[in-house]
Amino acid sequence: MSPPRGDAETRRAAILDAALRVFGQYGYRRTTMDDIAREAGIAKGTIYLSFASKEEVFQALSRRLAQRMLAGAETARHRPGATADKLTAMSAAWFGTYAETIRRSPHADELLDAKHRLSADLVTDAGRRYQRLVRDVLAEAAAAGELDLHAAGLTADTAAELMTASARGLESIAASPAAYRRHLGTLVRVMIAGLARTTSVSQATAPAGRPAPPP
Repeated sequence: MSPPRGDAETRRAAILDAALRVFGQYGYRRTTMDDIAREAGIAKGTIYLSFASKEEVFQALSRRLAQRMLAGAETARHRPGATADKLTAMSAAWFGTYAETIRRSPHADELLDAKHRLSADLVTDAGRRYQRLVRDVLAEAAAAGELDLHAAGLTADTAAELMTASARGLESIAASPAAYRRHLGTLVRVMIAGLARTTSVSQATAPAGRPAPPP
């Protein structure tokens, strides 16, 4: 593999691409800067022009993954279509991308431990930003009369918290990233169906000009 050429950002991106492959193959503890340099096809010293340590490489990878996940969720949030379709696409962009990037590695648990140990603040902040995106979609649907959060005793914030927590929990029962994506879609459809505003039969069939009898 030829060494990456171009400006500092190009070199940095190539190093991170190589690091992602190596961390996935060997885990965090076994991976060395030599491994990353070899995978990137550059001299070890060249890495230090961009990163001071293996820890800094890993933190930059965590940041890039979070940015990618948030960008995908933001794009899905603004797509046309029904609320359930938007939230399903957002879940796939956030949780699905994470699962496909981390969980496919045989060292997934070790990588997750390193992520929480080295990038805890970043992970927390990104998670909050994603949950706010979900909240905004639910709030807009409620304002449009599509959802009735009040009837379920929820606010847009609490409904978003419930949805994201449930989505994280589904990962433990998914046999594969593809199965996880399917579970995420099912979760969204079930929750949105349960929160959908409905018109009672008596209201729908009451004669014009006469109020419907109380339930």
